[in-house]
Amino acid sequence: MTLGGQARTGTDQRAVRFTFLCSASRGPDITGVLGLDLVVPAHDTLRAVFDFDPFEGPDARAGRLTQLESAAEAGSGAMRAMVSGSIGVDADSPFIFSVNAARRRDAARLAELSRLLAPLTTGASHLIWTQGNTRAGGPAITARLEASAEDAARLRALLGPCLPR
Repeated sequence: MTLGGQARTGTDQRAVRFTFLCSASRGPDITGVLGLDLVVPAHDTLRAVFDFDPFEGPDARAGRLTQLESAAEAGSGAMRAMVSGSIGVDADSPFIFSVNAARRRDAARLAELSRLLAPLTTGASHLIWTQGNTRAGGPAITARLEASAEDAARLRALLGPCLPR
C-alpha cells in the first residue's frame, strides 16, 4: 500500500511516497517481511546536495542515519535504523530507501518496526522519516506522511497480520 507525503531537503520540497509491506512466512524457505519504503522521485535532481550512493544495495553500509517517528492519539513510536536503497524503475526515476524486518529470525528489529508502525493503524496520525546525509554538512531528507482515519483502517488491514496482537 502506498500513501503520499511531502519531503524537504535543504530548500527543495517535493512529493514523496511511503510504501508499506506485510507478507507472510510460508514454510521453512519463505520468510515474511514487515517493511516500509520512502520513495523519492527525481532523485538525480538532489544529487548536488544529497549523496544517495552509500545507501544503494542490499548490503549498503551508510550507517544508522535514519530516524523514524510516528504519532497518533493512541500512542507513538520511534526508531533509528540503517537502511538500504535502490534506484526504482518508475518513470519518475525514484530512489527507494527501505527498512525491513524478517518475520522470523529477526525478532528485535521486527519488534522495533512494529512499535513504530502500530500507531499508524489506530486513527489519524503522522510519520516522519529523517534520512541523514553521508555528505559532510549536507542536508537531510525530512519526509512527512499525514495519515487520515481512512488510511489507518487500510493500514490496519494490511499490517495487522505482521503486528503483535
